[in-house]
Amino acid sequence: MAKRILGSMFLVLALILAVSCGKDAKKAIDAAQTAVDDAKSAGADQYAPDEYKSAEDYLTKAREQYDQRDYKPSKASALAAKDQADLAKKRAEDRKAEEEKGGIGAAEQKPGQPTEAYNVSSLSEQQLAIEDQAKAALTDAHFGFDSSELSEENKQVLVDNSKWLEQHPEVKLTIEGHCDERGSTEYNLALGERRAKAVRDYLVSLGIDHARLNILSFGESMPLDPGHTEDAWAKNRRVHFAISK
Repeated sequence: MAKRILGSMFLVLALILAVSCGKDAKKAIDAAQTAVDDAKSAGADQYAPDEYKSAEDYLTKAREQYDQRDYKPSKASALAAKDQADLAKKRAEDRKAEEEKGGIGAAEQKPGQPTEAYNVSSLSEQQLAIEDQAKAALTDAHFGFDSSELSEENKQVLVDNSKWLEQHPEVKLTIEGHCDERGSTEYNLALGERRAKAVRDYLVSLGIDHARLNILSFGESMPLDPGHTEDAWAKNRRVHFAISK
């Protein structure tokens, strides 16, 4: 009788936890949908198509996981969707502002004169060139298990990265914190943020302007290696650098 009662209590507790997780996931999905809608209204599908598509893909994944009652992964995917949507919106707004500045310059030209008006395709080519350079020059920082402490090797990586940043003062970065799959979704999001902050703070100590460095945690949601081995986990415990547009 006592075992039956205890079993019933565990069942009730499990149901309560499931309902709570489901509500949290649904709330995160709703917030992500709002962020995606806001990004589209800002023109992100045109001005920041990669980030906008990433946001849509994560949102679709979050809904699929929710339908399968995988609430924790669903919440993580929704949080990633919102982060990507917010980033897409910001980049779209920045690019539209640049276009408006270019338009003002073009309007000042006299009729019939040649003009060096703002050229979107030219800007895109320049942006792509900088992104390619950044990919080649900026090395990821890797971390130990459950750690956000910078190793001596990491510090040297950041010293090298800072030299490239000093040579390109116009470049702004998003510092992405990533984790391996072990641990809860919430814990890994917080750990990824601590890693990103540690890297940002060290770059600032090396003389890089704080205003050039944004941080973003993806937790375990964007593994570099999808495997479930020590080697895969070591690759996924990282901070990655992306150009902020």
